[in-house]
Amino acid sequence: MVKSDKSGIIHAYAQCNNCEWDSVIRIDEDNRMQKLRNRIYSHVSKTKHRVTLETGNSTIYYFED
Repeated sequence: MVKSDKSGIIHAYAQCNNCEWDSVIRIDEDNRMQKLRNRIYSHVSKTKHRVTLETGNSTIYYFED
């Protein structure tokens, strides 16, 4: 039988569509996604720019008897 294990978000990258601002999750941070969202909210509030957030998930598929 094929099974899978999901590890959740393994990377996230935020990039401003109007200027050179960007930010990523830091592996050593607690509450990484919330801290990244806070940085995004702060940039959008200050500049009124539009920011795109890209996230990546990881899933491992394997065969188990």
